[in-house]
Amino acid sequence: MSNMNSKPVIARPKGGVAAIATFDLVAATLEQLTNRRVGMDGIGVLYGPSGWGKTFSSNTLALETRAYFVQMKAVWTKKTFLQKILDEMKFDYDDHASIPELFDMVTSQLGASRRVLILDEFNRAIEKPILAQITREIFDSTQTPLLLVGEEQLPNVMARSQFKQLYRRVSAWAEAQDVTVADAAKLAPIYCPGVGFENAALAALVTFSKGSVSSVVKCFNQLQEHCLTHGIDNMDFASLQKIALPSSSHPKRKI
Repeated sequence: MSNMNSKPVIARPKGGVAAIATFDLVAATLEQLTNRRVGMDGIGVLYGPSGWGKTFSSNTLALETRAYFVQMKAVWTKKTFLQKILDEMKFDYDDHASIPELFDMVTSQLGASRRVLILDEFNRAIEKPILAQITREIFDSTQTPLLLVGEEQLPNVMARSQFKQLYRRVSAWAEAQDVTVADAAKLAPIYCPGVGFENAALAALVTFSKGSVSSVVKCFNQLQEHCLTHGIDNMDFASLQKIALPSSSHPKRKI
């Protein structure tokens, strides 16, 4: 049985982007959705705690693969939702166009381009069920892959009866991965260049950050300033213990 589309080239990170575990997970999920067999559903859900690299990885891959990326907001109405998708598509529309007209524009452009649509902060759509219904109808009308990105409870909420039609169309569930020592080793040269880190120090940073990629990045940023100020080019566990690091729960805290 043939695939829906020809196999895309998933670009690997370049320059200041690290191929952390969540990035690879998103890349694999997009590839699975794009290359699914004819007749298979094409909605994917990427979920996990805040700060675990979901938005960064999705947005970076959207740029690399020419996917449409829309970050949803709590204040959006049905009309705003469709207009923001059209804005991302760089599609000209009349501000006075009706909601059905905007919907037809979205599905027409999405169907013609065959580009993936990534909807970040999809929990916002769950808070307003009509937006989730519109999302499902966009997929039904185009059969173009959608990636829905949200917090860790998103799958459980989508399993509720009011979202069952959308839930049944999900063919890929991807749980964001917590940051690893290997991830930290890839992030260090980008966010703390010129400083070598011993494995014990990286492991301590990962433990301190409790799985959060953004927390590790904040730590590296602060360590970069500290190392520049004190002329340090190597960081071991003993040295790290003496430095106050940023925490999400307290202004400053030591490992």
